[in-house]
Amino acid sequence: MATSAITVLPGSETLQPHVENSIPYYTFHRLGEFLELEHLVFTRLGGVSSPPFASLNVSYDTGDEAGKVQENMRRVRAATDCSSLIYARQSHSSNIVVLREHPHLDPTIPYPLHGKDGFITQLSGLLMMIKVADCQAILLYDPEKKVVAIIHAGWRGSVKNIAGNAVHLMRAHFGCDPQDIFAGIGPSLGPCCGEFRNWRQELPPSFSRFQVQENYYDFWAISQYQLMGVGLLREHIEVSGLCTKCHPEVFYSYRGEGETGRFAVVIGIKDSLHF
Repeated sequence: MATSAITVLPGSETLQPHVENSIPYYTFHRLGEFLELEHLVFTRLGGVSSPPFASLNVSYDTGDEAGKVQENMRRVRAATDCSSLIYARQSHSSNIVVLREHPHLDPTIPYPLHGKDGFITQLSGLLMMIKVADCQAILLYDPEKKVVAIIHAGWRGSVKNIAGNAVHLMRAHFGCDPQDIFAGIGPSLGPCCGEFRNWRQELPPSFSRFQVQENYYDFWAISQYQLMGVGLLREHIEVSGLCTKCHPEVFYSYRGEGETGRFAVVIGIKDSLHF
């Protein structure tokens, strides 16, 4: 894909901005070193949806027009070098799908899967999507086994340790060594805005070490801790460092806006003809 830097996006030490067909997106520096890997962190920019969903909303559950969501999804797919796309209606679960064959999807059905919050595969040409607006999209890649994964981790998913569960599944199904896995934690609610007034009821006592001030938690650090707890190396984990609530001009933020869209984060192994 041809890319060029764009200055409208906020900066990050771990993310590189690009544009493809007038659609801006980011890539992680370390994950970007693997030429066979396709991964894009999209923003809310470059789509066709109208306010309050402007403009690259990829969720059918927000109140946006279905036709506009379909066009936005088409634009996301067109920006990549993968031939097929999979996504689900997410439910803040710890349910992760291991994909061993390409899905055959009916484009007239908004959600081919329900109640799933992550995907893992070794297939090439299959793009896996997570939709977020404050929650974390966590990307995982083992370049030795050529296994790729993506998960949706809101605070409920973090309580269920969906990140650790994904690594366990990569190991169980594909023989991945956690020390070979690289991770990227996408733009999401940062410690600056991670307020949980009901944390005594919602969060386990083990999260107390990540409380940065009264009622505020660092879920980026929680995800790093959980990934390292299942064997990932600290130097293999990249954190975007971009808070979605602090940048509503670039990202959707449910905390900041209420009625809003969802931006896409995707990952997959490219079709063999593209690397």
